[in-house]
Amino acid sequence: MPTQADDTVLDRGAATRAALVQTATEMFVDDGYGAVSVRDLARRTGLTTGAIYGHYRNKADLLAAAVHDRIEAELESPATATGKASGGLRDSIGRQWKTYRARSAMRALLVEGAAAARVDPEVRTKLSAAVEGKLAEWRTVYRHIQTDEPLDPDADTDALVFLLFSAELGLGVLESIGVELPKPSAWERTIERLLGGVYPARPRAAKGAAKEAAKGGRR
Repeated sequence: MPTQADDTVLDRGAATRAALVQTATEMFVDDGYGAVSVRDLARRTGLTTGAIYGHYRNKADLLAAAVHDRIEAELESPATATGKASGGLRDSIGRQWKTYRARSAMRALLVEGAAAARVDPEVRTKLSAAVEGKLAEWRTVYRHIQTDEPLDPDADTDALVFLLFSAELGLGVLESIGVELPKPSAWERTIERLLGGVYPARPRAAKGAAKEAAKGGRR
């Protein structure tokens, strides 16, 4: 039967792993994945290399953990985290894209991981598993949302998940080569309009009535 001492050891181990992943994330983003060694991580964290290997088998494991945690913390919208989109899927994702600049470090980490995966089969395998796992979760959630909201039943929500993630990764590539990106408000409007395509088209009469109602509300 687990004791309080056992729980303390487990908590300490979890805290050490979290600190390791956070430090690795910062170093991979600032210095580049290829330039960071386990010895560098040991010096920064104050741990021995043996202690690090006790938690993660190698640097590729740390990178996969960092990518998974950053995606989960920064890229999951309330819709994908809870299965319910407050204000609707379009508004929920639109709000998320309005704050896209706050995720620049996460995108830089993804770009570093993608570059490393091109030449390191182990990194490719581990990153693929981490990213595909999150994409699978989101596809399941979006399918549930499709049944709860008045979305077009023919809309391919699986493709929508891939499109949104691809856009995020693409922004990371553009940022890495110094391309200036649109203002957050422009992204928000564009994403909201794009997502409007997954809602059924309203008949012209209904659209006209909606416009008249809107005009009446402004009088």
